[in-house]
Amino acid sequence: MIAYIGVDPGKAGFITVWTEEYGFDFYPMPEHKIETGKTSKTGKQVMKTEYHEAGLASLCRRLYNRYRSYQLMVGIEEVGGRGGWSATNNFNFGYQAGMLKMMFLILKADIEMVRPQKWQAMMRQGYPDIKKLSSTGKTQIRDPKAIAKMIVDKEWPDVDFRKSERAKKDDDNKIDSFLICNYLKRKYKK
Repeated sequence: MIAYIGVDPGKAGFITVWTEEYGFDFYPMPEHKIETGKTSKTGKQVMKTEYHEAGLASLCRRLYNRYRSYQLMVGIEEVGGRGGWSATNNFNFGYQAGMLKMMFLILKADIEMVRPQKWQAMMRQGYPDIKKLSSTGKTQIRDPKAIAKMIVDKEWPDVDFRKSERAKKDDDNKIDSFLICNYLKRKYKK
């Protein structure tokens, strides 16, 4: 039995797992609240949500317990440094992606690092481009998030892509992990 796993890394990332037995399962990146050192006007400590490294151990145990009898096929989105991000942001993103790769190595998964262009090209076959204005506002560029949303709305209208039940909008990271998972299914499922 095979479990196909799509991973959109980053502090707001997601993991999507598909198996014949369970269908689709979603796992957000572990996070926790920390104090910022600031106080609100009401006198309460201001908190912020942060990526929780230690939460990966708990996530690893949950994945192991649920999928221990499966061969794990994992696709982790391979993203290089991003222009406009600080060196610290680029380092943190790579660090988190590396930690996720190590977690799946511990779980003895077959891992494919997949560039966004590769999985997007397969998943968008037959769909039109959606364009948006570039940062300068002078040209039009492809809008991969809008295209991904169009694909899931058409092919999987019954799947909830919100980050939580309280969220009002679909989560781009959850959609990307879902599409990476389906990229693996299309590529390897016979």
